Amino acid sequence: MRRGLIAAGLVVALGAGAHVARARLDALAAAPPSGRPLLYLPNGRYLKAASLGHAPLVADFVYLWAIQFYSDYERRDRFRYVEHLFGRVIPELDPRYVDPYWIGALILTVEARDLEGGLRILETGFRNNPRQWVLLYLAGWECSTAGQPARAAEYFGRAAAIPGAPAQLRRLQAGMVAKSGDLEEALHTWRALLDDPASDPTTRGIADRQVRDLTVKRDVQSLEQAVARFRERAGRPPRTLEELVARGVVSRLPLDPDGLPYAYDPARGVVSSSAGRILGDR
Repeated sequence: MRRGLIAAGLVVALGAGAHVARARLDALAAAPPSGRPLLYLPNGRYLKAASLGHAPLVADFVYLWAIQFYSDYERRDRFRYVEHLFGRVIPELDPRYVDPYWIGALILTVEARDLEGGLRILETGFRNNPRQWVLLYLAGWECSTAGQPARAAEYFGRAAAIPGAPAQLRRLQAGMVAKSGDLEEALHTWRALLDDPASDPTTRGIADRQVRDLTVKRDVQSLEQAVARFRERAGRPPRTLEELVARGVVSRLPLDPDGLPYAYDPARGVVSSSAGRILGDR
């Protein structure tokens, strides 16, 4: 009798367990597709060994499948395996395949807001394809969009140094250096473009204007700092810029790119270019 009760209890427990398990499986099957398929994607090295010498073809297939997978914006957890797929699996199958680096980086930087992940994919692509300046250009562009001009300048500079890269990359580099606030380095970069005999007329014209503008900005900034130091010492602003030299605050006054002195309004504390464009205001 007792054995019969135990057996009956086991049957009921097993039945309940089977019901719960079935319900769980049904729920999983009915759930929206997530990143689970990517969890089981084999390592690229294994796929390459299994491709029997057709790794680039398998890379094409995986890439097309990945584009289809990531085109479904309803998928949950869709960003979890982006770096694994575009930065490891496909490159291990075909390291010279450039497009996946680009697309993978875009998914991370634009959709997932993961700049560092996107840059890692682009750096992997560049290591495997050291003549593909476009990968460094894209890295610079993403850094610029993320508000990191100094980092963008570094990427544009690396891209510009690759043989065959377009000349516009050097202009982008110089522009990002200026945007970062480093006026001296920006001047140095634009002067190098202006003096480079390999620069085309358009680049040289832009560089000439930039050198003039940056020179004025740098000088106005320097004069305003000198005016501030004078005020701290004397308890009043200087009456003229020449007073800065007379009191030993600066050794000399710079001239603007046209060879003319900078203007100074002591009442307003404003230094301006000789052309009348006010570049600094206190």
